[in-house]
Amino acid sequence: MSDARQEILSRLHQLPTLPVVVQEVIASFQDAGLDTASLAYKITQDQGLSAKVLRVANSSFYGLSRKVSSIQEAVVVLGFDTVRSLVLSAGMMKVFPIASGSLFDRQAYWQNSFRIATIAKALAKHFQQGQQLAFTSGLFCEVGQLVLDLCIPQQFSAVLQRHADSGLSLLEFERAELGFDHAEMGAELIRLWNFPQEIEQVVRGWQQPEQSPTFNSLICLVYMAASVENGASLEDMKSGLGETACSQMAAKWELLAAAIPSAGQLEQAASLALHN
Repeated sequence: MSDARQEILSRLHQLPTLPVVVQEVIASFQDAGLDTASLAYKITQDQGLSAKVLRVANSSFYGLSRKVSSIQEAVVVLGFDTVRSLVLSAGMMKVFPIASGSLFDRQAYWQNSFRIATIAKALAKHFQQGQQLAFTSGLFCEVGQLVLDLCIPQQFSAVLQRHADSGLSLLEFERAELGFDHAEMGAELIRLWNFPQEIEQVVRGWQQPEQSPTFNSLICLVYMAASVENGASLEDMKSGLGETACSQMAAKWELLAAAIPSAGQLEQAASLALHN
């Protein structure tokens, strides 16, 4: 095992503990009989987290006609799944806050992540898949970059500087330089924090969906969302997915463009990172 890999794995176990309520929110993905009222009450006990969730809930992105003043009210107006996503994002941003002085721009990272998540949710609706799981998967699909920036900042900065002229994807370049990539380390964090296995699989495999040993429609949705965010054409997207994935998605591709949020909606989504 390389020194850098060992350092990251050691530091993952030393990261600040997620707030208890965030841990309970993660566990709620596996609880079919969840008492949402009880969990909403627990969220209110973390005043800092509650304040962040309410700031986002009252942002222009959701366009509510009246101000939401409590977590319970947010659950009623926005739905528990949406509030759960907001709690998770606020909790993760507490561990990986926007910081200055690094080559890796965490503010841009979070803005990009909220855009991908918003696109993934819209695509999930189009393909009749689980919208909130798609949103959460999109939000954390590149969390491994945060792991590398936090655990081996100098090495990761050097990788980012040299990558531009390499002609390789970032994952390929990381593997060549470090012996591992951010997808692997992101999946390890997601596993360590007991996120649903589906999200771990997305983090590990979305960038090469047909090569993933756990190929599924959620991986495809996040791949498509990230492709849209990165400006890929429909044909490039289909080519990257491969015939098997396109067949499994059974999409009416000609209607796909109408399902993608507008540029204005995506900028509003990006602004959510600034409310946390």
